[in-house]
Formats: sequence, structure tokens, C-alpha cells
Amino acid sequence: MTRNRRQRSARAVVNDQAILEAAIREVLRVGIDHLSLRSVGVEAGLTHGASYARYEDVDELLVDLWNSVLCARAVMMFELCMTAAEAPSTKSVGALFDFMRNTTPADVASIRVLLTARRITTLQEVVEPFIHDYLERESSRFPDVSATFMRGMLVFAVMIAQIFADAQFGWDRDYQDVLATLLVETLESDPRRFVEVVLPTPPPPPIPLPSDDLKDQLAYATFSIVGESGYTRATLSRIARRANCTPGAISMLYLSKEDLVVGAFQNLMRERWLSVVNLVEVLEDGSLTQLLYSSASSENALRQRFVLEMGLAAVHSEKLQLAIIRRIGELEAIIPQLANMSDDEKNRLRYLIRSMSFLTIGVTFLSTVTGSMVYSNYNQFAEPFRHAILRDSAPMWGDLRRQISEVGVGR
Repeated sequence: MTRNRRQRSARAVVNDQAILEAAIREVLRVGIDHLSLRSVGVEAGLTHGASYARYEDVDELLVDLWNSVLCARAVMMFELCMTAAEAPSTKSVGALFDFMRNTTPADVASIRVLLTARRITTLQEVVEPFIHDYLERESSRFPDVSATFMRGMLVFAVMIAQIFADAQFGWDRDYQDVLATLLVETLESDPRRFVEVVLPTPPPPPIPLPSDDLKDQLAYATFSIVGESGYTRATLSRIARRANCTPGAISMLYLSKEDLVVGAFQNLMRERWLSVVNLVEVLEDGSLTQLLYSSASSENALRQRFVLEMGLAAVHSEKLQLAIIRRIGELEAIIPQLANMSDDEKNRLRYLIRSMSFLTIGVTFLSTVTGSMVYSNYNQFAEPFRHAILRDSAPMWGDLRRQISEVGVGR
């Protein structure tokens, strides 16, 4: 005889909902690593022991939050991206951007949980079915992953990066309109029209090993530990042990952990993923494909994890946020120096640079979640995307190419 499950009281159900809603707000306010049952209970307006009576620890709360609320939001985002890839049109892409414009706190929290789960065992176990059933649902057919699925994955990567950035830096409607137009043109194109790009073999080199200089060694140790454990758990003592020095030696060079992480970011990102010098090159045949392949390569896993954790931590640190803004803004900073361009043309170039940045960042982020990104045929998205970017810029591209090259050499 089947036993009936004991029904919870109406008050308990209301409290459960209040706790989950408060947990979402707290994830956005303090981050997953600083989440506590006490703070969630306070945010929910409940008594001290209410959240402790419902959950044993924060991990159990996060598991319930994902299963009850966040997974469904992630599925909705992914399916919107796949619909845009399978039936591309102004309407299907418009539905995707309508979702972005009306993003809820739960949507932002679902992305942060998805990106963080890899280093929290209990969370990874419940997020894994979503990764397997959606992000890797064509992996069993590798190498015959369809162009449609791959394009949908890259749209999802752009969406993750865009929602993540919008929650942090704010909404730019004009830029979103440009990005939507680019995606419609990209997705409506026939990938068979574009010549296959021969990818580099072996893969691009990973972050180089440090020299004997202490700053260089600290940068590498910081890069490794922040990427492995997250910013919060990357203590100065752990970094010091990895660099074979003392915490006091770090204090002689950096005022705080924030300064150390920013220093590592500037040191090891000096080989820029996208710089003024190679901006022109990335719009040549095949270069954007190779850039995305490099961003997803397992050889660059160390960089992928650090860039992700830097982005997650920057939500709660103005100093880290400023370092990222400066890095992303480097390319846009050249635009005022360009001559013979109208304000509209300069704005379009600014948005095109931003689109390539978000595409690359999204691929980098998603590569920390699933290994399927390594096997994607980026040519089927990158070349149509590149052609869409150059479509309106082609008449002035010769002079623009020359100016950007001259500015790059001078920087």
C-alpha cells in the first residue's frame, strides 16, 4: 500500500516560498560563496530558526533553489536560443531579446549558479542533468553535431554574457538592437556558403609558466587558485604557499587581495584575447573562428576559469569591476581617435566591438560548464557573424583598417 506524503501546512509553504525568494536576492547581493542561512532568514523576514528548521545547510538550500526555481529558468533561456537557431527570424530573435529586457532576479541567479556549480560538489550533482540533457544533448553524435545546435549554443553563450553584464553594468537598448540585427542575419545565413577554416594544430599555447620574478609567480599562483576555488576561497595564505613565499611577502607588494588579483589579471591577460593590434585581423577571413576556438580550447582552461571567477567576484568588488571595464573598454577607447567617421558610424563600430567581446566572453564562460564547446565548429557561426559585422562597414573598411592599425602600433 502506497503511503501518502505528509502535507505541509499552508504557513510552511508560504515560508518555503519566502526563503527561496530571499535566497535569490541574497545570491545576487553577496554571491554564492557568502550565502548563509542566517542572512536568508533575515531577508525573508522570518524568525531566527525558520531557515535552519527547513534546511541543514546552505548547500541543501541551493540544491532546492535550483530544482524548484532556477533550473526551469535556465531551460527557458536555452530553449529560446535553440528556437532562434532552428527557426531564425526577427520574431524568434525578438522573443529572445524580449526575455533579456524582462530578465528577473531568478534568471540572473540561475546563470550564476550554473557558472559556479563546477566547484561545489553537491550543486554540481543537481546541475549536471541540465548540462547533459540540454548543453550536451548532441554530444553522443560527435563529430556530427549539427550546425543548428552549435549556433544555438553560441547564442546561449552570448545570452549568458549579456544578462551577466547587464545585471552588473546596466542596459543599453541601442546596443541590444544592433546585436539583435546581427544575430538575425547570422542565423538566417546558410553555413554551407562559408569556406571551412583550418584550425591551428596543436591548440593555442596556454598561459606561459612564470619566470623567477616574485610578482610573476604570484600572478600565476593567483590565476590558478582563484580559477580553481573562486575569489572568496583564494586566501592570501593559499596563494603564498603556491608561490612558495610568505603572506608577508605579498603584503610588501600589494595592499590587499583585491590588488593582488587585479595585478594577476593585468599580468597574465597582457596577451590580450582581443586587442587593438589584432582587432583588424579578427575581422579577416577565419580569424574570428580561430579566436573562438582558442577561447574554448581545453588548453586555455586556466584562463577560462580565472576570467569567469574574476567576473563573478567583480559583482561585489568595485576595484575588480573597474579592472574588467578598463579591459573591455580598451578597444572602444580607440574610436574617438578615428577620423572621417560620423557619430553614427563610430557608435556602430563601438557596438560591433562590444558584440565580439560578449561573444568571446560567453564562449569562455560556457567552456567552464561543458566540454562540448571544444568540439564546436565555430566557422558555422563566426563567419556569418563576421560578414554581418562588415556588411555596413565594407565601404569604409579600407580606411578604417589603416587607421586602427596605426592606432594599435602607437599604443
